[in-house]
Amino acid sequence: MATKSYNWAQIARNPKYLELKQKKRRFLFSLWFGSSVYYFLLPILSGYYPDLFKIKVIGVINFGYLFILSQYVMTFCVAIISTKMANTEFDRLTDELVHEVG
Repeated sequence: MATKSYNWAQIARNPKYLELKQKKRRFLFSLWFGSSVYYFLLPILSGYYPDLFKIKVIGVINFGYLFILSQYVMTFCVAIISTKMANTEFDRLTDELVHEVG
């Protein structure tokens, strides 16, 4: 069984590959940046504004508990958004690149 040889330098200059790389970088960096800022809001807000985390919302549940729980929700949202983007946009661009190169 013969294996096919690819010209990786040519693939790296392919416009489809460059578009895929640019879209992935932009998407992943913005997602990473946004989630990191949200993650670091917890220690920053709790350190500088501790009274904010004492505000009662419902019974014994205060803003601090809700903010911490919202970080779990945000994590699931990031995972869902990443998966959806990978399955639609990135896979489509990869398929186009494979058909063009292959």
